Amino acid sequence: MDREQAKEILLHYRPGTDATIDPQVVEALRLLDQDSELARWFAQQQQADEAIRTRVREMSVPTDLKQRILAEQKLVRVDFGWRRAILTAAAAVVVLAAIAEWVMLRPAASNTFNAYQKYTVAYVSDRYVVSLKASNFDELRRLLAQRKWPTDFIVPESLRTATVVGGGAFEWNGHKVALACLKEEDHGAWLFVVDNATFPDPPTTRTPRIEMVDATPTAAWTQNGNTYLFTVQGDEAFLKKYLP
Repeated sequence: MDREQAKEILLHYRPGTDATIDPQVVEALRLLDQDSELARWFAQQQQADEAIRTRVREMSVPTDLKQRILAEQKLVRVDFGWRRAILTAAAAVVVLAAIAEWVMLRPAASNTFNAYQKYTVAYVSDRYVVSLKASNFDELRRLLAQRKWPTDFIVPESLRTATVVGGGAFEWNGHKVALACLKEEDHGAWLFVVDNATFPDPPTTRTPRIEMVDATPTAAWTQNGNTYLFTVQGDEAFLKKYLP
């Protein structure tokens, strides 16, 4: 089974269902551990599906919808299927609204650093897959190199005390992003590294610039042609402990 075949199968799979019933699903799920690109794609699909389900659940049906539909039907003496059309249109509105919300939750088309900040914070705030299992930075670099991903990032000395649990390799607007996933004091911490050429407005100093993004503390700086973005599962004081 190749990647495209696995995608076709996984598009119809929902976590929580019994995957062992279908051997093709079992094989496709097994490929997630072997193909980091497929794992990233599957994680994004699950994130989008969950966003749609959440928005649909949050939408309330007007309490007088039934009466309004019936009243509309009474005005029409001859039934040409308009009642069915009204119901179909009402359902379509709900679906379109959910899709619109999903589109807004997708990575911004903008290539600005601000859009990148919002995307990375959303990426680690929701469910995501640690596609590269590593216990230290050297091991993470080797895994990134195997995937022909940049490894020339500089780890701040203050961050070397944190426990490395893995990382990731994904693309943003066609640019390769390296991710180090860390854990300290039961808090998650994430270091993203990408080339400065990714943005028209990258950070301009090696001094970290602290900024809250959707109530999440972030710090950004530049060094040797790379843009570093660091964020934590905690407050600003916790973030500052690990800044260069």
